[in-house]
Amino acid sequence: MPKIFDDMYSKLTERVNYKLLFLVPVILAAVMIFLIILRGIPLGIDFQGGTLIKVTLDTPIDTTILNGLRTDLESMGLEDLRIYLGRERVTGENILTIKTLTFVNKTRIFPILESHLGELSEIDIVTTYIIENIPPGFEDKLKSRLGGHVDVQFDRNTSLLRISAYELDEKQIFFILQNYLSENLTVNFEKKNFNMKVVGPTLGKAFREQGMGAIIIAYILIILVIFIAFRDFVPSIAVILAATFDALFAAGGMSLFGITLEPASLVAIIMLVGYSVDTDILLTTRVLKTRTGTVNERIDNAMKTGLTMTTTTLCVMFVILIISTQVIKIDIMADISSVLLVGLIGDIISTWFMNAGILKWYMEEKGGKIRIRRVRI
Repeated sequence: MPKIFDDMYSKLTERVNYKLLFLVPVILAAVMIFLIILRGIPLGIDFQGGTLIKVTLDTPIDTTILNGLRTDLESMGLEDLRIYLGRERVTGENILTIKTLTFVNKTRIFPILESHLGELSEIDIVTTYIIENIPPGFEDKLKSRLGGHVDVQFDRNTSLLRISAYELDEKQIFFILQNYLSENLTVNFEKKNFNMKVVGPTLGKAFREQGMGAIIIAYILIILVIFIAFRDFVPSIAVILAATFDALFAAGGMSLFGITLEPASLVAIIMLVGYSVDTDILLTTRVLKTRTGTVNERIDNAMKTGLTMTTTTLCVMFVILIISTQVIKIDIMADISSVLLVGLIGDIISTWFMNAGILKWYMEEKGGKIRIRRVRI
């Protein structure tokens, strides 16, 4: 472990009384509450309603086309319009993403997109010319093999067979056609390049309420586990306060930096609470259950382990954030990493300024002799 963390708590409390350190998280909590009340937390499409459009491009588009598209879309009066280019992490395809909190009608925006990006399609289309007529029952067999959600059209005048569906596997459809038609076919596969998701305000509100309900349930369960594990009021409250501060600090950071509340960022907050509880349990068990060394030495030992873990996680989250925003545009990873980055900074403050101080005060009040039941976590 890095020697930089050796005896850090002891050195810190030599300069500042540990009880004064309580003021740091208290002041920061008040600031974060003020920010949330003043600015609110920006809600994403899933929780507020809006439109998400993704267009797959054969090649990256230049800045001139992108600026022209942005100008035309802004003239529609779209609220909180965001347009950016990225790459699909698996296939490497170029993806143009358009987000707005406005409920957009497809028939209105589709022509504008096509005028800048070329022909767009919401379905996969397979076309092939066949020499002989298709056998009896071919369409039914094809629909049965592909799951029934396909449209099969055959023009007997031109011998053109056209198959369309929302999802088609190129290799599978080629194999099926060769098997059923027994011909050497030249198959043209046009993959869909347009995807549009629209969430109405009512549905967004329902998603938001369900998400908040999930957080409340998770929080209650965590509180129960903590009290069952320690069965001691003060240490249990210290852990709960630290976890609460971390979630509040993350929410305030989202308000300050404009990080939208999406399902991914909501999951990140729940992850953060779990991480906070983990570091606080590490601290609490070492301070209360270790029978050797002074209270400061026990905290120093826990702090060295805890800060090493947190610093490593912070570095990983920072790298993920850079990659997901600058190299490959991955919204989910960017949301999760940004929330965790802010929250982990709050976790350092809450664990080592507040929780450690509460435990030290508790041990001093008890004269260093605390009876705690042995638990397995």
